[in-house]
Amino acid sequence: MIALILAAIPLAIVASTPLLLAVEGELVTQRSGMINLGIEGMMLVAALTSILGSRASGNAFVGFMAGIGGATAIALLFGVFAIHVRADQIVTGTAINLLALGVTGFVYRGLAADLFSQREAAAGSTSIVLLAWIVFPIVLALVLWQTSFGLRLRACGENPGAVAAAGHSVAAHRWWALAIEAIAAGLAGGYLSLAYSGFAENMTAGRGFIALSIVIFGRWKLKGALLGTAIFGFAAAAQYALQASSENVPPHLLLAVPYVVTLLILCGVAGRVRAPESLGK
Repeated sequence: MIALILAAIPLAIVASTPLLLAVEGELVTQRSGMINLGIEGMMLVAALTSILGSRASGNAFVGFMAGIGGATAIALLFGVFAIHVRADQIVTGTAINLLALGVTGFVYRGLAADLFSQREAAAGSTSIVLLAWIVFPIVLALVLWQTSFGLRLRACGENPGAVAAAGHSVAAHRWWALAIEAIAAGLAGGYLSLAYSGFAENMTAGRGFIALSIVIFGRWKLKGALLGTAIFGFAAAAQYALQASSENVPPHLLLAVPYVVTLLILCGVAGRVRAPESLGK
């Protein structure tokens, strides 16, 4: 069993890459004072636009850029309501998820199903893995904790009044945070459809909500985010190993293993974390 789990770890790292990208994007957004439940919808739309862009151009890079474009469109929608209209962020994010699920499902059913079912074998998928696990964490750590821009962005999540009093725009910093999240979510959605087996309805399968829980588990820090995602990936590796070695266990029960582990982790840290003071305000 241990050998099977160790052998499955590289696959788990690859499989958890889109989750890590979502975690990194959501961490930046929450540090700015917004909680974006709509990241699930961002990833789902990005998965759809990536496959459409790749098929139309015959180029995987164009597909990833199309995915970022799709995620950006959803980020703009969320930003208009959350930043300018100042609507409830939880309600806005939930509505965006329902809208994304409906629109992507409508497009999927309206076009030929085989347009989405063939494997893309996206070039550069290995680069996305390195980007998610190495490049993004380093760059975000430097930007958030070593620059004045990062200090102001984090202050927007703690004391936006102080940022405004210093002559800086809270809205502008939150728009920048959404832009970073759109890039991360766009790459995550693109990776799901281009590096896996095409697009399918609701293919994100709750990864956006898992990302939200990992941000909480990681205490809104990149080291914790990496650790939380690694734990989820290890649970996924255990799931793969169990599927390979267990003949009498229902496969749907095994698929729940990573999510159960995430829930247990959250139960363990609940009540012992401090969110950014102005998160969701």
